[in-house]
Amino acid sequence: WLYQNMHTEIGDLIKQINAKLAGHYRYYGVTDNSNGIHAFGYRIRRKILEVLNRRSQKNSLTWEGFAKLEERFPLVNARIYVNIYG
Repeated sequence: WLYQNMHTEIGDLIKQINAKLAGHYRYYGVTDNSNGIHAFGYRIRRKILEVLNRRSQKNSLTWEGFAKLEERFPLVNARIYVNIYG
């Protein structure tokens, strides 16, 4: 999905990604799965950086630049929604 929408405006792209991430976190956000959803969030951030770097012919975005971009367009944070123990 990311590769098909890589040329979408960044604000709209992050808005759609946040909707997908929120749904994923709500479905898989149970007590014993915290490591898994945090790892998934990290992998998504890496994939977004990779896709945004493919938008031009040079690697124009570093992790520091991506952190600044994320300040402006924050991604949804992974969190636990369901406590299965209580």
